[in-house]
Amino acid sequence: MRWIFILLALANLGLLAWYMTSDPAPAARVAPLAEDGDTASIALVSEVDPSRLVTQEEERKSTAPAANKGGQPVVREKTAAQLCSLVGPFEEAYQGEDVARRLRALQVQAAMKEIEMQGQMRYWVFLAPLNSSQEAFRKLRELQAAGIDSYVIPKGSLENGISFGIFSEEERARILTRELRERGFTAEYREEPQTYLERWVVVENADGAQVADAFWQQLQLDYPDIGRRQNLCSEIHEKEIE
Repeated sequence: MRWIFILLALANLGLLAWYMTSDPAPAARVAPLAEDGDTASIALVSEVDPSRLVTQEEERKSTAPAANKGGQPVVREKTAAQLCSLVGPFEEAYQGEDVARRLRALQVQAAMKEIEMQGQMRYWVFLAPLNSSQEAFRKLRELQAAGIDSYVIPKGSLENGISFGIFSEEERARILTRELRERGFTAEYREEPQTYLERWVVVENADGAQVADAFWQQLQLDYPDIGRRQNLCSEIHEKEIE
């Protein structure tokens, strides 16, 4: 019996020594599960379907707002070109001033202006500018001696050039240019847009929308020859009348 007791004691001591010197069991890893409805839970990785695992990085990307290269949310803005109403034209300045005054009485910003209008296209036949006015007049004498009607251009983009006339029809300009070249003169022609001034009352559309139709009807009775048109405010070339 004594030997049995001794053997059991030694076995217990050996088991205790092995347990104390062995590594502890690794802790189970856990991962967050994608929320299902309103319930959130955690579970062992080994117990989770891999298709349901989500990482914090994926959640952050999916919830982050769209941004541009500078890191700021993309914002799209719409702009609209501003329109103006033109009332006119008026033959006499006092007529336009009367209409502008009546509009201002209705708290509408209005002013009579001289507007540059696009007219008929013209065609200018000329010799290119020479190096000096002396050379230009020398060439002029040569042309006049040949019986060609011409004059020196005194200023502008063709200063010191020779003009042979401005025509309303391109065909006439083309024929004259060809005839001059046949006689040894290097003539050419170019388009010259013709402009002129008209008197119009200019009203921004935001203000003009406040005016009742009855006002415009009465205005048409007072000035039967005038009309209304719209244009981009930025494209109105105007000279304000003092």
